[in-house]
Amino acid sequence: MRQPAGSIAAFLVPLLAAAGVALGAESPSAGLAGRSLAEALQLLRDEGLAIVFTDEVVRPEMTVRQEPTAPTPRAVLDEILAAHGLAARDGGDGILVVVAAGVTSWTLRGRVLDGRDGTGLAGAELRILELARWVTTDGEGMFLFEDLPPGTYTLAAEASAHLEKRLRISPGLDERPVELRLEAGPTITDEIAVRPSRLALLEDSAESSFTLDREEIESLPHLGGDLFRATSLLPGVASNDVSAELSVHAGRADEVRILLDGQELYSAFHLQDYDNALSIVPATNLAAATLTTGALPASQGDRMSGVLDLRTVEPPDGRRTVLGLSVVDALVSTSGRFAEDRGSWMASARRGSLDLAGKAIGDERPRLWDVFTKAQRSTRFGLWGLRALAAADSLEVDRTEDDTFEHLETSYRSTYGWLSHATSAAAPWQVETQASWAGIRGDRDSTGSEEKGSWRLHDDRELTVLGLFQGWRFEARERHLAQWGWEVRRYEAFFDYSKSIDPDIVILAPFSPPRVFANDFRDTLVGRHLGIWASDRIALGDRLTLELGARWDRHSATGDTLWSPRASAARRLGESTVLRAAWGRFFQSQRPYELQVADAETSLHRAERSEHWVLGWERLFPEARWGVEAVRLELYRRRIDDPRPRYESLLEPLNFFPEIEPDRVRVAPRSSTAEGLELLVRGRERSRLRWWLAYARARSQDRLGAREVPRELDQPHTLTVDVGYRLPAGWLLNLAWRYHTGWPTTPVVTQLVVDPEEPDEEPELIAVFGPLRSRRLPAYHRLDLRTSRTWNRPSGRLTFFVDVQNLYDRSNRAGFDFVIDEDDGTATLDPEDWPGIFPSLGVQWTF
Repeated sequence: MRQPAGSIAAFLVPLLAAAGVALGAESPSAGLAGRSLAEALQLLRDEGLAIVFTDEVVRPEMTVRQEPTAPTPRAVLDEILAAHGLAARDGGDGILVVVAAGVTSWTLRGRVLDGRDGTGLAGAELRILELARWVTTDGEGMFLFEDLPPGTYTLAAEASAHLEKRLRISPGLDERPVELRLEAGPTITDEIAVRPSRLALLEDSAESSFTLDREEIESLPHLGGDLFRATSLLPGVASNDVSAELSVHAGRADEVRILLDGQELYSAFHLQDYDNALSIVPATNLAAATLTTGALPASQGDRMSGVLDLRTVEPPDGRRTVLGLSVVDALVSTSGRFAEDRGSWMASARRGSLDLAGKAIGDERPRLWDVFTKAQRSTRFGLWGLRALAAADSLEVDRTEDDTFEHLETSYRSTYGWLSHATSAAAPWQVETQASWAGIRGDRDSTGSEEKGSWRLHDDRELTVLGLFQGWRFEARERHLAQWGWEVRRYEAFFDYSKSIDPDIVILAPFSPPRVFANDFRDTLVGRHLGIWASDRIALGDRLTLELGARWDRHSATGDTLWSPRASAARRLGESTVLRAAWGRFFQSQRPYELQVADAETSLHRAERSEHWVLGWERLFPEARWGVEAVRLELYRRRIDDPRPRYESLLEPLNFFPEIEPDRVRVAPRSSTAEGLELLVRGRERSRLRWWLAYARARSQDRLGAREVPRELDQPHTLTVDVGYRLPAGWLLNLAWRYHTGWPTTPVVTQLVVDPEEPDEEPELIAVFGPLRSRRLPAYHRLDLRTSRTWNRPSGRLTFFVDVQNLYDRSNRAGFDFVIDEDDGTATLDPEDWPGIFPSLGVQWTF
């Protein structure tokens, strides 16, 4: 039953009230006695006073000793501060700065750092614009201003080859130094900037203009705190409302390589029966994530659409523990250091808690858990690391109603372990080595009978992967970098599969071979992969950088020997503008565990070959002209000459066992193309408002015979707008609106057919697919909301969030369920929609 739109108010009001948002409460000027001084100042902020203070001045132990008697909030402020030897000074722009009483001049000290590596920048110039005063940094990037009159100022920092940064400061707040990280302009000597189509996520220090930092990513609306769900807001990425998988430029989900601390995840998702609805990597464990949607470097092979590279957090000094609870999971994570800070460790465990998420995934109650551990130790021989990741799911369903029944049992388990070693980053030669093991198991069993027919299915699979990787890096001089490496893997995949279907509904597909309704396969496939790669990057003067690379791959299971040249270039067009171009040949093998036994395939296909062309233009606006910080425009084209045949469900988007459904067809294109234009604009207004907008005009097609047919996730127009706003009282509000052209669908027509061998019998009603993807679903759009609040206490940090998917309860069409009634001689397509409005909430305690 769909939840009415008005229910969101009924859901949010008590939650926000419980979280400390007073609705209709009396003036905060009353009832201050006994409260902490910081809490009292926060309440006076709610009265309209713009108060700025830090815990260095307003210490946690300070309290309001007696009820103030002053008549106005401003006078109350002076009264409660005076009791502690404090005062409120005018900082300009209506801001009141809490300082020690008697302060007549301020000192401002700080350090200017390089945003890429955190080193001090010598010779940087610091200016206080309102006072026309300036200083330069010393050899370690330190600076000092003395005898500043009280007030709020604009501090501007500049350094050679870096972008200017401005910061509003009130230096009398405390004696802690100011830290400014200056980002390089769109440099073309850096590996990141040479190639286009890269977005950095979850990184606190921006490496490019389109880095989304941890606060921005965590504030994006996404169910269950899953980073993978936030990626669907980014240009070039598509996903449905249930799945956490991502499709890049309308490609298959298996075309995206997912790495965790350098280890490829061959099965990266929980809830596989629900279209992989949740990733096995909690966002709490992540420090950085990089999504590359084209122009992959030579070091990346065997996947042809993109790479999502995840990096886990480095434990801070001391001990850190995180406890989290949401509608999707319960989590505990702890970390620390040992051996006089030369070593570190981290461990996290998560258990599924899905009772409240039934609207998003269905009425069933799957069980899931995952565990991640890592330990690192720095020695004179380099940095050693040991990591392990394990995840599991299980589901059991029994349904009986009248003369229909369904029984299913599924379980999935994946385990990874990897040992790594890296030489010192200070050495001219840098070598990284990694040895890994992965074990994955999946079991599916089901029997049933309903209006579409009866079936029996058994599917047991096991996969073992052994891997060894080594990469070398040598910087011959500042403008010349050589990299090379190799990797070897051994796949062993065991299949025990059988399927038998007795259908009551068959939809004929003129463009697809006849369905196979019974098949058995039991075998073990073994494959070995050897990859060797190298690249060389050189700067030609100050404005042009070239990178040439190539890789060679050999896959024993399919007999493929593959050669992949790649090239990229970047040209600086002024201090804040850069033009990038890239071309490359990419191959994707069908690995042994990817054999499509569910659709009666018994042999692997040869590797798919694609070529990518990308042209990108990027412009930064250091002073945020018109509120815009940066603009990026990219043109791309990808052509696949020999795509692998694939099996798709043309009507229903989600099913436990899609291979038994009547809408399952085989699509075998001669070639495929994806091309388009992507625009990304990012802006900020002061410190409270930040936003970004992404628009894509794209086309993704298969060539079937003489026809060009749009691919399953073809979106000619896509628009995403994200707005984040910092509300009073410490609340963060984020609104994300997305729109795209409706996905293609295939019509179904019915016919009455007389069996020529029995002409006297009643005509039989049959269903036939019309032209493949010749129609489209209605346009898709929805608005998501996320609001959160963090309370910092001496004992730790408490964060509370409310997330609302589909805020205005849009009925977005997902597909159709085909129903045929032979008694009445009718057939219908019953529309199916994605989940409507779905509120969720969570809390996290860090100490």
